[in-house]
Amino acid sequence: VPFLAQVQEQQRISRLAAEGKAFLNAGRLDEAQARYEELLARVPDHPEALAGIQQIQRQRELAALCQEAVTRYKAGDLAKARELFTELTFRSSGYCDANRYIAEINRQLTLTDLWNEAEALYQSGDFQGAVQRYEQIKAMDVNYQRDLIAARLYDCYFQLGKALVEKDPPAPGMVPMALEYFGQALALRPRDPQATLEQRLASLYLAGQQAYLEGRWDAAADALGTIYAQRPNYLHGAYIEMLYDAYIRSGDQHRDQQDYHYAWEQYQKASMLPVGEPVVARARMEAVQPMLTPTPTPTATGTPTPVPTPTPIPSPTPTVVLATLHNKIVFWADKAEQTGFWMMNPDGTGRRYLGNDPKLRKQFDELWESERRSPDGRFRVYVTKDKGDPAPMIYIQGEVDQWGKAPTWKVTKDFTKVSYDPVWAPDGSRIAFVSQQRTSDDIWIIYPDGSDPRNLTPNDWEWDKHPSWSPDSTRIVFWSNRTGVKQIYIIDVNGQNLRRLSETTWDEYDPIWVK
Repeated sequence: VPFLAQVQEQQRISRLAAEGKAFLNAGRLDEAQARYEELLARVPDHPEALAGIQQIQRQRELAALCQEAVTRYKAGDLAKARELFTELTFRSSGYCDANRYIAEINRQLTLTDLWNEAEALYQSGDFQGAVQRYEQIKAMDVNYQRDLIAARLYDCYFQLGKALVEKDPPAPGMVPMALEYFGQALALRPRDPQATLEQRLASLYLAGQQAYLEGRWDAAADALGTIYAQRPNYLHGAYIEMLYDAYIRSGDQHRDQQDYHYAWEQYQKASMLPVGEPVVARARMEAVQPMLTPTPTPTATGTPTPVPTPTPIPSPTPTVVLATLHNKIVFWADKAEQTGFWMMNPDGTGRRYLGNDPKLRKQFDELWESERRSPDGRFRVYVTKDKGDPAPMIYIQGEVDQWGKAPTWKVTKDFTKVSYDPVWAPDGSRIAFVSQQRTSDDIWIIYPDGSDPRNLTPNDWEWDKHPSWSPDSTRIVFWSNRTGVKQIYIIDVNGQNLRRLSETTWDEYDPIWVK
């Protein structure tokens, strides 16, 4: 009997040791501790039980430390949380996912430091330094202070461009860089009137300068003359001597072609420029004056014309839900007394004024944002300037995970100039966007993986902007200033069948083809 009791006790001790170990390995610390304490009550110096109790105590300390670290992290006490997670890595490598927490904390602290540096530089007027910091932040986390950073970057790029064209003494050689800055500003705020005007003036200057160097005097006079009409003191007037000479040479060309009236007009424009004494222009005017006398023509007696009944201005349609206008094109028009949103059919018919209600603007902005989403909603195409990018580029971002990260890749990987206004085709196959890759703002299409980029509207200087896909992904609507007025056009995705939908004397732009 004593022998049998001894065997049974030994079996009980072995069972307690085995159960304690199993519970410990499973993380069931209370049950493991109960087994080891019962074992020590039977065998006070049992080595496995003593080691198990020590391990349980260590596990509980680690668990408490982990809980405190996570609590600190969630409360935003990142410095203390990092200290606790670091201690955990020393005590038990891999416990509590400490390394990943530390990496995320370091990322967040770096973002905070960069943000503080960027804001200090911005407030001090160091826009170049601020841009570098803001772009670093976007490269690390595209959603960090997203709207405010976009506003800051717009202002920085705009101010950098303005500083170059307003340098005193003037620096005409810096206009290409200023143009790039204005393009970067417009990539962030495509409809901004200030940046649009500055981009136009810089483009006109470069186009006029190029035409002058090539001896295309009419083109040079037109481009530089437009600058003088809009902002005479542009570049502190550094372009005026070139404009004066272009007028004279243009007049000479037309004089030699016996187009004396146009020649005289060019000479007269030259004579009115602030270039000291415009002796040459006045002499040319006097020389062609005798050729301007017209042959008298009998004057016809006028016939009274009935006064037409004024056409009433139509009232705007009550606020509509833009998203319900399937297969219609919604756009903005600067028509006198009817400025606001309009709609039309894809063939240009059925034009109707919708109004200028702030609710419409909100709906329009929401539609435009939805154009950047893939059809399944899992991906978003956007514009940013990552580290190493020479200018703002087109990127795609996938769904964000629990750590605030998402798969991201660059679409315009072979581009070097500003790219913006990206929109996703409804069938998900391609992305349309605007790029200055070929000097002008052109409409491009590309596959989401960045392959097979194609320029649908190659131009010399004209702007083609704000593309929007047709519901069947076969055509693209956009606006262009190629006639001197912003007008809406449509083109097939193979670059064929370009057609003008707007036929107005006022600006019409920013079309969206409602899906």
